[in-house]
This record gives sequence, C-alpha cells and structure tokens, in this order.
Amino acid sequence: MAKLFPDGSRNDNFPITGVGGGKITAWEDRFYIATNTLVRRILSNGQLDPDFQSLNNDPLFSSLQGGDYHVYPDGRVLLSGAHTVDDPAHGFDGLYNLIWFTNTGWLDTAKQHRTSDGVVFEFEEQPDGKFLCTGTMFTYEGVPVSRIFRVHPDGSLDTTFSVPIDTWGEAFAFHTLPDGKILAGGVFRNQAQNDTLCLLRLLPNGDLDPSFAEVRCKATYAINPLGYLLDIHVLPDDRILIAGRFDRVNGAVRGGIALLNGDGSLSDDAFTGEGCGLFVDDFGFRYKGISNVVPEPGGGFYIVGAYHGYDDGTQSYPDQRFITRLYGLDVGVREQERLRFALAPNPASGTAMLQLQDVPAQSRVLLRDALGRTVLHVPVQHTATALPLAGLAAGVHVVELWSGARRLGYERLVVVP
Repeated sequence: MAKLFPDGSRNDNFPITGVGGGKITAWEDRFYIATNTLVRRILSNGQLDPDFQSLNNDPLFSSLQGGDYHVYPDGRVLLSGAHTVDDPAHGFDGLYNLIWFTNTGWLDTAKQHRTSDGVVFEFEEQPDGKFLCTGTMFTYEGVPVSRIFRVHPDGSLDTTFSVPIDTWGEAFAFHTLPDGKILAGGVFRNQAQNDTLCLLRLLPNGDLDPSFAEVRCKATYAINPLGYLLDIHVLPDDRILIAGRFDRVNGAVRGGIALLNGDGSLSDDAFTGEGCGLFVDDFGFRYKGISNVVPEPGGGFYIVGAYHGYDDGTQSYPDQRFITRLYGLDVGVREQERLRFALAPNPASGTAMLQLQDVPAQSRVLLRDALGRTVLHVPVQHTATALPLAGLAAGVHVVELWSGARRLGYERLVVVP
C-alpha cells in the first residue's frame, strides 16, 4: 500500500506497511482496506485505526477464504468469502458466506449470517439495498441458485431473481442501470477457441437481455488465454467502459480497456491502440490487465492494474506502469454542473459554430479527440465562435468551454470527412 502525490510520485511520509492489498473504501476521515482474507480500517496517516479491532481477535470468528466487503454509512461491515463462525449461543456454528460486523470490528450477534455450499466472492449493493452476489456455489441456504443471484438487505434469498447462465463462470463486477437492468462482467462461458463471454446485460428479473450484443474477450499473451472483465463504468451518454484481463475484444485489439456502445457493440472512438503492455514478474508469470477504472474530478480517469507501458493508439508511453491517468470521455461530470451551449451543424465538416447567450470572462474552447488529446484551442470573444475542423480526424470529439482554470461545460461534436 502506498500514497501518491497528484503528479504520481510517492509520498515518503506515508508508511510502507502490509495492512492492505485490496479494495479501498473511504469512510468519514478513515479508510477500509481489504486484505487476503478480511478487512481492516486505517487512519489517513496509514496507521491502523485503534477503534476497529482485527476481526480475528473475536473468539467467535476465524477468517478462511477471503471475498468482498461492503461498508454501511455507520461503519458496519458485511464480509463475504467462506469463514468460520463459532457462536452456538445465537445459532451459528460452521462455515458462513455473508457475515456482519459492528463498526468496531466485532461480530454482530444481532444479525443472521448466511451460508451456501460454496464461496461468495463478489457482491454489490443495488440502489434498493439488495445485493447482487456471485461465487462458486450451487445452493444458497439450501435453495438452488445460479452463479449470479440476489439477496435482500438482510441476506435472505430474493427468489424473484434468477439468471439462466451456465453453471461454469463467475462475475467480478456489476453495474445497475437506471432502468433496473444489470451489467454483469466477468467470465461466463469458455468456448473451444478460448473466446470468453465476458459481459451480460440482465433484465430486472435476471433474464438475459436479448437486445444486448455478445461481448467476448481473449488474452492471447497468456498460457491460458482465458479473458475476463474486472470493472465496468457507464458514461453519461450510456457508452460502457470495460476493463480487465484481455488483449482482444470481439477479435479486435484492446489492451485491458475498451469502449462499448450502449447496445454492447464495440466502439472505435477510443482505446484502439495496444493498450496496457506486458508485465512479466520474477516467477515468469505474464500480466497485461486493468483491474479498476477510477473517475477523477477533472473529467478524466485513472486506470489501475498489472502492466508495463501504455499505447493509446497514436503514441506509446513505456514508462507507464500499474497506475496511469488518462484524459477524455468526460467521466464523472455531473449534468447539473454543465453550462449548455449550441453546436451547429453537428455532425460537421470544415467548420462548426459554437453559440453562447453570454461570453464568460477569459473564456476559450478546447476540442479533444476520442483519446483526450487537445486538437484545437480557440479563444472566445463573441457569442458566436467558429471552430475550424479541417485536418481533424473523423469521429466523436468533445468541445469544452473554459473560463480561466475552470471548465464550464462540454458538448460532443461528430466530425465527418
């Protein structure tokens, strides 16, 4: 675990410790950190929080197979995996897969812990408080389930939700859409050519959405070319950013990250280069993948994974490794913060006109291509500003309006030949 400055250099005042290694979740002024088998809480200086005891200090609990965790607003923790609970006084004795803890790290004896015949590896809360779960099980509390199932907030099985996928496979990421449909990324079916079905869109009841295209991944650089997804991020225009262990998506070159249209079809607007580069560790294991995509307030995002070098399609950056900051695609910009302006014509070739009601002070327009590179810089002095497009590559561009160091708004512009 390390702490970085905004320019990517390491903060030497932050202790190098072994308390972490997995998912980080901010809570108040502290952080929950996943380890191989459980979760800890640290202060902002990297030290363990003395108000949250090590879970294994509880005589009623012993950690075994790690999984995922969820932090409630009050600091309570729901832990998955497969762990031992020795609390016969409250009716719990044996292996359990969903286990509740208080915000001080002790077993919550007021909750009903849940079990299955396997391991719950990943789970994610939906807007209504239910949890989507995945793992290596065939039954949950004695009831047959798919490798993706859903539970109520108290952990009881939601029998109105059923996913008809093969018994082989597992999800690593979920995203619930505003219409109640669910994107599930992972590895679901391994065909003879090792081209793996890696993204599903489910209807609210768990049925497969037939209007969503098949998305298949492959890792041709590895001894085992099994490809899978680890993260999903939906952009404001409904396009889908996926990340994972792969270098091919539907046969096209995509190195650990790819952009999909809203229907699941592959987009050529971004990430058309080799992507993240190969990393070989001291034991000869080969890695080339992105595990997380993290939005940042400026409209770009960070990619995090195991790789050496990054190729965005026009330029290679061999010094990039493990964490990279990328521009573009307007990730994380909230609609209510945008100043709207008109662009006409759109699509456009030659020239497009930007129309404003009022001219902000010290304003200018930046035009970025699909990879986030600035390809045009025009000062704004009148309510109507011409944007010369000659010589620009065809495709989706982002027109950004800036006032000094503040971005006021953006709109998309399609440049055609």
